[in-house]
Amino acid sequence: MLKGNLSEFPLGTLIQTLAAAGRSGALLITPPWLEGKVVLKDGALFAAFAGAREGWEAMELLAGLREAPFVFDADQALPPSPNVNVPLETALARLLTVVDRWSGFREIPDDWSLGVHLSRKSGELKLTPAMLQVLGLVEDHSIARILELSSASPLDTAEALNDLLADGILQLSAPVDMQDKVLVALSFYGKETGVAYLDEELYAEWLRALAQPFLVKVRSPRGVEALFEARPRSEIPDRIMLNDKDLRRIKAARGIKLQVRPELKGAAE
Repeated sequence: MLKGNLSEFPLGTLIQTLAAAGRSGALLITPPWLEGKVVLKDGALFAAFAGAREGWEAMELLAGLREAPFVFDADQALPPSPNVNVPLETALARLLTVVDRWSGFREIPDDWSLGVHLSRKSGELKLTPAMLQVLGLVEDHSIARILELSSASPLDTAEALNDLLADGILQLSAPVDMQDKVLVALSFYGKETGVAYLDEELYAEWLRALAQPFLVKVRSPRGVEALFEARPRSEIPDRIMLNDKDLRRIKAARGIKLQVRPELKGAAE
């Protein structure tokens, strides 16, 4: 069974290899945030699916993945009808152009599970229809879902998202499926402020999910929020430790339950 990762075997190379062997079956591409499938019949492109996208738009979307596990399943049943009506050589040539465009979208991270949100930046920007589509989808949607659900093509959506991030209109945020934690406040005294200590297991869990150092946004029952540098501490499960001055700043105190969520450092600047 052929399997590997797109970081080592690009999509176009895979399709060309399978087509040259006259294979039939499905190339299953499965990053954590998207289910993709490219179907071949007797070495010819037959169909493609990527989340909510189908046909050539699915191919465009899958071409944007810089890394993702894949496996070729020769036993997969073919769809009842094709949705990619492009000759193989034409498709491979178009795919090279698509990959080249994706390579220019440097603001879009490899991890499409991340969310995006509007920044506080003000100013004038001429919005394209694709930008309007993106702005209408930013609330509660990951990058992957925005690329799936926009009525613009995946490439046009990615270009719009990239430009909005580059201009600072949008900022990256933690994955939308990361749940807020309710933690009991502990206090400490001294000069060290602006720091929140989390139990080392929770800190490690969030660090693995974000793959970079992070801040935490803390919200008190009175609705006051503040950002803190996150640091690990042993043996404080279900609790968060803040300087007493910081607790008073957010209208809270020792023993109060606080709502805590990780935030990317860049998104908080």
